[in-house]
Amino acid sequence: LLIEDKILMRPDKPYQPIPAYAYIVPEVETRKERAETGTAYLDFQVGRYTILPDFRNNAMELQKIRSTLETVLNNKDITPESIYLKGYASPEGTYKSNATLARNRTEALQNYIITQYNQLDRNFFQLDSEPEDWAGFKSKVEADPNIPSHNAILDIINSLDEADIKERKLRALDGGTVYKYVLAEHFPSLRRTEYKINYTVRGFAVEEGREIIKNRPQHLSLNEMFAVANTYQPGSREYNEVFEIAVRLFPDAPVANLNAANIAISKGDYIAAHRYLANAGNSPQAVHA
Repeated sequence: LLIEDKILMRPDKPYQPIPAYAYIVPEVETRKERAETGTAYLDFQVGRYTILPDFRNNAMELQKIRSTLETVLNNKDITPESIYLKGYASPEGTYKSNATLARNRTEALQNYIITQYNQLDRNFFQLDSEPEDWAGFKSKVEADPNIPSHNAILDIINSLDEADIKERKLRALDGGTVYKYVLAEHFPSLRRTEYKINYTVRGFAVEEGREIIKNRPQHLSLNEMFAVANTYQPGSREYNEVFEIAVRLFPDAPVANLNAANIAISKGDYIAAHRYLANAGNSPQAVHA
């Protein structure tokens, strides 16, 4: 009777551990730098660099650029910083002429944008060009299972010959049939201008962040997302979703991967947790997870 209340009976069920999840609060991003990127496939008359808005598919390509620009310029939460333009030509023609075309066509796009948006001046732009995109051509050849003389083309591309000699060998390959194929199938997509609109985003209070994460989550920092998550009940759908959005937008950030791993562990998704933890670094919290 004296020891009755001190005897521990064997439990009816096996012990179930309840893990503690160690999250990391992300550092405050003092300057939120972001960018919108795209590629314009503008068509030009042979050997020319004047942009003709009604020529072939140009109307749609120019609209694509304007739409991206207006996403930035018309947003009161954003401060535009610069526009980077890089023009490419295909290997067709001499390297010297392609260097001139790539440079002038890039400048032509700059001039077009300035005429459309008079608040932008030339100092707002950074221009670059690449006369002949052999690296891009190589990627297309490697990905095309139907291209004739596949290995012979790659040998020409990988050679140390000058660009004009490479093109001459390409023209002569298989009596010109290979050149005719790549001229129609691959060279047009190499003629392009890549654009990048750099901007900064203001900071947001938690309540603002709850709305922004629904439509423009890329405008939030990891710290702001963490604050938003903590307005929800831990383990709730909304709570988990915020951390999953964070790791999608910041796939290389150790903090985002660790916090997403904790969510995956709590859901019993150990395959996803293992994938996230591979990028979560070696902090004490990551080792704990």
